[in-house]
Amino acid sequence: MAPGRSRLRGRVQDRPALTNSFCRTDPDIARRFATVTFMSDNRADLSRVPVRSLILQCSDDVIAPVEVGKYVHENVPGSELVLMRATGHCPNLSAPEETISAIKKFL
Repeated sequence: MAPGRSRLRGRVQDRPALTNSFCRTDPDIARRFATVTFMSDNRADLSRVPVRSLILQCSDDVIAPVEVGKYVHENVPGSELVLMRATGHCPNLSAPEETISAIKKFL
């Protein structure tokens, strides 16, 4: 799952470290995380987000496709959606400069 999460294009040297970090995760913690992540449905909560929100959406994310980012944006009042060139699910790893730039612009 690690390579799919980050899609570290151009940063192949980082893939083994990321993969190893996922593999070292305590199985009980990983199971609980997966249960909460994949079995929770918080769509009804989106309209109650009380603060300005930045939604960073990667262009090719196997976990959360562009449609998910658009849905969140449409349902969070006052949100700003940034469609990034970055790929994967962890733009802070695959495209840190683009991520930092989007956050600074939002702030």
